[in-house]
Amino acid sequence: MTTSCIIKHFEHYSPLTDNDKRLLDTLEESPETYPKNAHIWKPGDVADHFYTLSSGWAYTYRDMEDGSRQVLDIYIPGDVIGLRELAFEKQITGLYLLTDAQLCAFPKTRLTEVFSESLLLSTIFFIITSVDQAILLERLVNLGRRSARQKLAHFLLEISTRLYKTNVDIDNPLKLPLSQTLLADALGLSAVHVNRTFKALKEEHLISATNGSVQLLDIAGLKEAAGFDPEYLAENVSGLLQHVRKMQRQMEAGARSDTAVRAHQS
Repeated sequence: MTTSCIIKHFEHYSPLTDNDKRLLDTLEESPETYPKNAHIWKPGDVADHFYTLSSGWAYTYRDMEDGSRQVLDIYIPGDVIGLRELAFEKQITGLYLLTDAQLCAFPKTRLTEVFSESLLLSTIFFIITSVDQAILLERLVNLGRRSARQKLAHFLLEISTRLYKTNVDIDNPLKLPLSQTLLADALGLSAVHVNRTFKALKEEHLISATNGSVQLLDIAGLKEAAGFDPEYLAENVSGLLQHVRKMQRQMEAGARSDTAVRAHQS
C-alpha cells in the first residue's frame, strides 16, 4: 500500500495496524485535482462532507462586512478539512486553494463508520481537534499581544513546524506559498505594515520573498525574533495511545473469540 498523506499524518501520533491504514486509505478513494485559486466552498454551503488534503495547500476564510477578509486556517498536505463543521448543516467558513491541490471528499457518515471500527483512529481524530484548539488559542495570543514583527515570524514558524512534523519531502531552505496579502489577512495587519515588516526581516537575512511565496532562511533567527515556543505544537500522547492500542487489541481478541464460539455452535 502506498502511504498516503493522511496515513503519514496519523502515524506521527501512533503506529497503525493494517486495518487502521485500510480505513484511512478508504478516505482517499476518490481524489479530485483542483487548480490553484479554486473556490471549493463558500460560507453557507451545505456541510455534508469532510476532505483530506492529499497534496497542495489551502486556507479557510471569512469575509467581513467592510469587504476585507480574515484568513482563519492554513492547511498543508495530510490535513483533514471540515472537522469544525461536524455539528453544523452549513459551512461556517469558505475554503480556497493556495496551490494546485488534490482533495478527497468523504461524507460525514463515513467518518462515523471509521469511529465505530477503530478506537485508535477515533482517539487520533480527537487529538487532532485538540491540537487545532491549541493552535487557535496561540493564534489569539499572536493576534492580540505581539508586535507585527513577532506576529509574522511566529506565524511562519508555526506553519514550518507543522510541515516538519508530517511531511518528509521539504525544501531547504523551506519555501511556503504564502503571499504578503494572505499573511496580512491572516494576521489582521495592513498590506503596507506586512510589507514593511517583510523588508526588515529580509534585511536581517531571516527570510526572502519571491513570486507570492516566502523562504525561511534562518529558522533560529526567526525563533529569536518571534520569541517562539513550540510547546503548544509538541503534544505528548504516547501514554494515552499506548493504553488505547491495548484496549483495541483486547476488543479485537474478544470479537475473534465470539466469532469462533458462534462458528462452533453452528
